[in-house]
Amino acid sequence: MIKSRHFIFILYISVHFTAHAQISVIAHRGASAYETENSLAAFRKAFKLKADAIEMDIWRTTDDSLVVIHDRTTGRIANGNLIVPESTAADLRALRLNNGEQIPFLSEAIRLLPKRKKMVIEIKNFKEKGNAGTVFPMLSDLLKKSGRANDAIIISFGAEVLAEAKKYLPECKCYYLSGKEMAEEELINTCLKLKLDGLNVHYKILTVSLAEKAKQAGLDLLVWTVDDPELVKQARGKVSGITTNKPDVVRKYIKK
Repeated sequence: MIKSRHFIFILYISVHFTAHAQISVIAHRGASAYETENSLAAFRKAFKLKADAIEMDIWRTTDDSLVVIHDRTTGRIANGNLIVPESTAADLRALRLNNGEQIPFLSEAIRLLPKRKKMVIEIKNFKEKGNAGTVFPMLSDLLKKSGRANDAIIISFGAEVLAEAKKYLPECKCYYLSGKEMAEEELINTCLKLKLDGLNVHYKILTVSLAEKAKQAGLDLLVWTVDDPELVKQARGKVSGITTNKPDVVRKYIKK
């Protein structure tokens, strides 16, 4: 009996440690605590800090380019204020981010992605009307030509948009973004209905209950945006990936 308990204890420790070791560190808009968000410098910094993946936001321009920026307007992080989906790539690229760089093309971000690293791409255009909201033909073409389609994960707050992504990019995993409280069953059912691969939730709604329900439904679970070591500890054992502005901090506390 003692040997049996000893074996179970060792098995538990082994599984528990393995689960922690497999948690991916996803750099939120790059290492955005240290460099201008969604800049090439932020992405490079993320990999220097041992991130497993970079997360970025993309918009479609009026001349059918895909650019990397979070807000619908540029004023918060650039030296001019343009509406991204209502501007040309040339006009957007004429601006300078707070660190002096240009707003990146998605193709530039893909080119600096090291081998065996991942990119998490948030679709921002989904509320735009008409063709302005459609990015997937271009995104699919770009990812396939780059040979990195299998390294891309698509995320969005628009669940129906992710269903469209599945049609164009069946090789890419798609995760439904949400910060909606008290909606665990709804979130799970939405993912199952649209045949999505998982959920990417705000840390405030990450619970043991949600983690168990996602696991039972065969859904993967990611969390955003976690910078506090205490929140890292709370997320361990519940998720496969942690999105953070500080990949070095999360890496350190995953190991503990």
